[in-house]
Amino acid sequence: MKELSDHVTVMRDGENAGELRREEVTHAAMVRLMVGRDLSEYYERKEREQGEVALEIRNLRTPAHPKHELNFSVKSGEIVGVAGLVGAGRTEMLETLFGVTPALGGSTQVSGSKLKLDSPISAIAAGIALAPEDRKKQGLIVDMTVRENLSLATLRRDQRKAGFLNFSKEDEISKKMIEAMRVKTPNEDQIIRYLSGGNQQKVVLGKWLAMKPKILLLDEPTRGIDVGAKSEIYALMEELAESGVAILFVSSEMEEILGMADRALVMHEGRIAGELSRSELTEENIMHLATGGEKAAA
Repeated sequence: MKELSDHVTVMRDGENAGELRREEVTHAAMVRLMVGRDLSEYYERKEREQGEVALEIRNLRTPAHPKHELNFSVKSGEIVGVAGLVGAGRTEMLETLFGVTPALGGSTQVSGSKLKLDSPISAIAAGIALAPEDRKKQGLIVDMTVRENLSLATLRRDQRKAGFLNFSKEDEISKKMIEAMRVKTPNEDQIIRYLSGGNQQKVVLGKWLAMKPKILLLDEPTRGIDVGAKSEIYALMEELAESGVAILFVSSEMEEILGMADRALVMHEGRIAGELSRSELTEENIMHLATGGEKAAA
């Protein structure tokens, strides 16, 4: 931007939020105008009380990396980031936890109860939700309406006798989630492919939040969305953690891991190379583990 522009005009909510001369153009300055505050306040991370262990994984083996066993836990009210290079096995781990690809071995405990998560249905029943990396192919049905997408996860729960759809409940959920998620849409009957990427992602999250999950798995939660929508997603993650939801999120953005995670798991070639506490979270430590180094050297 700085190399090409003599000056930059920044728009926010359809209005001119300000202009920057060439010498003023920096990432921090543009973010400040886009979201209305400084970059230091972009990630609204707060100190939270953490509860009991919500998700405990022991010796989990995924089909993608069957030789490596994964061991970790996430507490209620905790936000745990998963960092690593492309191909490290992060997405595959989340898909196994959600039952998309059944585990080859190991155990999963949710709130102290051992469960066999061999399908998404069993994961949903246990209180686990997954917002996938590719929202258009896996998270939404893009030719259906906002209302229909928001009610997809709750269809089984809210169905009438003999399996008929409960349209009144569908309307109730869609209106509630559009307001709660601040989805910008002309109305709930808008076809979802015509919403912005950020608003599509809010619908993906709203669909699962209607289920009131205990554990929320997020795969690249802000990929392909604008800065303002990212800020709203981060604020939502904080709100959910504050309410006691355990959050495990994968991100390829270093700033996102550093800004949002209470601690981070770093993966390398299918294994967890190390775990970093909040005080240990630095770009150098993450990259050292992500490229195969040992935590002791971080």
